[in-house]
Amino acid sequence: MNSTRIAYVVLSALLLASSLPAAADVAPVQRDAAGNRLEALLLQGEQGADDPERYCTADGQWCVRALPATGEEQPAVLEVAERAGDEAEPRMRHVPIEVVDDGDLRVWPFIVRLAPGAGAGQAVADPQVAALQNVLVGGLVEARAMYSGGGAGASTLQLARIRHLDEGIQVDADVLSVALSANKMIRACFSERDFDQRAGACHDEYSFDAELALATEGQDMPVLRYRTEASNYPAGVSPQRYSLAKGRLRKKDLRTEQDAECSYTRTFRFTSGAYQPDQPLPECSGYTEP
Repeated sequence: MNSTRIAYVVLSALLLASSLPAAADVAPVQRDAAGNRLEALLLQGEQGADDPERYCTADGQWCVRALPATGEEQPAVLEVAERAGDEAEPRMRHVPIEVVDDGDLRVWPFIVRLAPGAGAGQAVADPQVAALQNVLVGGLVEARAMYSGGGAGASTLQLARIRHLDEGIQVDADVLSVALSANKMIRACFSERDFDQRAGACHDEYSFDAELALATEGQDMPVLRYRTEASNYPAGVSPQRYSLAKGRLRKKDLRTEQDAECSYTRTFRFTSGAYQPDQPLPECSGYTEP
């Protein structure tokens, strides 16, 4: 393998790794007026190659693992373990999540624990069942692509609701799906002329990062606040057009620029079985899709 190829492989690996979320650190608990709370899940010990990472709440009541697909008959799932009351063995739930070819499923290292009686969506007559905690958990669907001049990686959050009803456990596998992070490096210099035309900035770089938080206003299902930030380098480039369409790059273009349209905040409220934004989301697939 020549030095150019080695550099390309290393660069692509670093780019894809930068789009993946790190394990959750201990973070302050977010609470709303209704008593719902969002908290970090903590990585439990070290797992081997055949033992998926397990994330748990600090009290051990909830644990989540991402299990890869094992064939067409067994899709990728989130395995959710709930310790209810004094039961010795946890109750196991499975959330099916579709993963793209050559993609991965990881745990969103947070959980939303719903207030007592919240999130069921219907009246629960059995007081023991009504006392059990309903939750929102999430899976991160990772996708990646390789280009002749770089590569890209993206992560989409799929949020699921687990609720306790008189007739049994209900798993609502997809109540919200939003882009969470992405990094893209495209185009390259293949000649001295390219290098000169691009003022030495041989790659167009695009970055997208989002945060999902608990809003302070309270209702039965929590209100979620989604905040994004998108940027590009050099200034003025766009995923939708050739980067030199505006002419030769200049030194003043060699800076990171925030994309105002794809840097936004939305409030999501639970309506008709799923979360809906207060305004339509802008078209930002140039950032969020590899």
